[in-house]
Amino acid sequence: MRRVDYDSTHLVKAVKGLELHPNAYTWVPIDGTNTKIVNANKDLAIKWFASWAAAKIVQLGNQPKILIPIPSSKTIIASTEDFRTYKIAQEIAARVPNATTTSVLRFIEARPSSREDGGSRDPNVLYPNMALTGAVPLGQIILVDDVMTSGGHFIAASWKLADLGRAPALAIACGRSLDAAIDDPFAVAPEDIDISR
Repeated sequence: MRRVDYDSTHLVKAVKGLELHPNAYTWVPIDGTNTKIVNANKDLAIKWFASWAAAKIVQLGNQPKILIPIPSSKTIIASTEDFRTYKIAQEIAARVPNATTTSVLRFIEARPSSREDGGSRDPNVLYPNMALTGAVPLGQIILVDDVMTSGGHFIAASWKLADLGRAPALAIACGRSLDAAIDDPFAVAPEDIDISR
């Protein structure tokens, strides 16, 4: 793994709230300044990502923005709103004029984690286990996740919103899992995700 790959992975782990090795650190460009990330300051990574994400969302215009976090594999209908992507979405919304966060998207039953337990990323498997637990306020919908791998969670969430006649204007994540190294892992690489069924 190249140093720049390690650095970007370290940042994503911090945004996810994962424990970092106590002796590990990395320097990451945050708002034009090299910032040292260690386990002790990893929770600040949400704020760093939120600042970047908010700038992207503001470019969509002045309409109200509704940030909907992708639920974690254990976030079910009865869960509280303390899951990580909800916290990330709240931090982003606090930096975007006329934006709110709603956690109306939940899983019906807890499922195996895609990252740790080999849970599915297939939208055809995820969609039937997702539920909208309330009304989605009017405004441009922004889906928020910490990492995108195949896009399955974004696709399943888009299908669930399509059931209400709504579609996300944007899906945003801190990191993108890839099988091959890219020249600059910190480069922003917009992608079109095919949400057709």
